Amino acid sequence: MQKHQQTKKPSAISVLAREFKVSERRIRTMLQGAGINPASLNHDDESQAFYREVVASRLNVFTSYGSDDEEYLQTLDEQIRVFDEIYVDTAPIIQKDWFLHFVANSKAILKRRKKRLIILEKTMEELHGLKGNPEKDMDVRIRAMISPDLIRSLARQRIVRLGDTGSGGIADDHLVELFRRIGASLNIMLITQDRGLSERVVHLATELGDECEEAKPLTFFEKLIGKKEREMITHRMVACKLIEGGMLKRLYICPECSQSYYDDLYATGGIVLCGRCYVRLREEEERKEQLNRKRREAQLKAEEERQKKLEEEEERLERERNRLTVEKLIHRRKQLAIFYSSIGASLLLLIIALFISR
Repeated sequence: MQKHQQTKKPSAISVLAREFKVSERRIRTMLQGAGINPASLNHDDESQAFYREVVASRLNVFTSYGSDDEEYLQTLDEQIRVFDEIYVDTAPIIQKDWFLHFVANSKAILKRRKKRLIILEKTMEELHGLKGNPEKDMDVRIRAMISPDLIRSLARQRIVRLGDTGSGGIADDHLVELFRRIGASLNIMLITQDRGLSERVVHLATELGDECEEAKPLTFFEKLIGKKEREMITHRMVACKLIEGGMLKRLYICPECSQSYYDDLYATGGIVLCGRCYVRLREEEERKEQLNRKRREAQLKAEEERQKKLEEEEERLERERNRLTVEKLIHRRKQLAIFYSSIGASLLLLIIALFISR
């Protein structure tokens, strides 16, 4: 009887220990410190990915979350370099592992560009409040618990800067008021999953843009060196969210339907037609153009018919004039014939009368 040797599947803890090159005991300690029981780990892919995220955050080692797509990294570099300050709200930090992906992809770019992600102290307070909120899912509470340590570690590496607006209230109002103060002089990006907050930022950007439309007058020195006019300086303020893989999607608001939507990050204003309204307006424009074309064709046809009738009338009048001219000529000739006949008759009668009188 042949015996089949069964290979034992490695445990999640041993897999994580090999990946991060630490002991299994340390992996158990980190999971237990995050409120996860190492003795009863789930074996589905989603749970395994979450355990990996917890360990990566605890160790501040997440290079494996980075992308190898050079084209995307170049695009991310172009997106980041134009902004003076990049703020991160609470929600992206606790939204799956997307924040780890974003930091892993942007870490080298931020260092090279000498920029930092700005996280407000109010956001840290919100994370502290979420970790004990029983209404939130377990994974959200765990991310809220481990994220502050990760953020402080990133701050020590000069990847993150902890900011403070110096006032009370909720973080959303902090951000909007802060952006109102600095938005006219800086290019700002806000990363948030909060659609309502993003819409407030887009409206604020439009409002500040309208206020900065008029360029300042030239100074005496600028006039002296022959400068014709000052270029109008406009600053960008955009709101983005993180999606799978830590990629950015920007929020736009449609001026037609007033609905917000997410799309790629383009160098344009935040008030842009959505695809549905664009198609609808284009179809309406095509219908109007087709209607105008039919109207022009009808007008042209009516004008041609009018011209044709005018020509026919002119020809009729010409024929009538010619007919009247011929009749008049005949009538005149008849009158002349009668006149000459009467003269002839009168002469004949006169001759006869003279002849009889002799």
